[in-house]
Amino acid sequence: MTRSALRSVVVAGVAAVLMSGCGTPEAGSAATVGGRRISVQDVQTATTEIQQLYGPDQPVPQRSVLFLLAAAPYLETIGTKLQAGATDDDARKAFADKIAHPSQAAISVIRANATLNNLSSAGGDQASKALAEITQDLARDKFTVNPRYGTFDPERGSLLPEQPNWLPTPPPTATP
Repeated sequence: MTRSALRSVVVAGVAAVLMSGCGTPEAGSAATVGGRRISVQDVQTATTEIQQLYGPDQPVPQRSVLFLLAAAPYLETIGTKLQAGATDDDARKAFADKIAHPSQAAISVIRANATLNNLSSAGGDQASKALAEITQDLARDKFTVNPRYGTFDPERGSLLPEQPNWLPTPPPTATP
């Protein structure tokens, strides 16, 4: 193989790896789950609107909003099955005094959170069983998160904060 041909093969291979995204969500995505894409814009808009709902004394982490956006369809199914689901109208009522026209992403998050609250209020361990089932579903459907939002931990059923590795590890100190 000539040097030029070898270089073409190497360039094509590098391009394929770069275009594949190495298992990370596509550009502009906060996450993907199954065939569904959750955009950064949806996460940011929902977070801003929900923060207005709760006020400055209750910070709303984007990581939590993203997790509820990913879990929302699964929660809807479980909530309906257990007669503990919330509706879009329930979620809109929560925004009534603060935001006239909340985004669909914010409605989905509030609805998912209300369903979790309903499951918790029902007594027993329905909420924890639902979260365990949702965690399995997310793992099965390859929940992939943009690193800026953290890492999905199927063992804990949550998004863990990103652990930046840009700080150098200090060398061990010598002891006399």
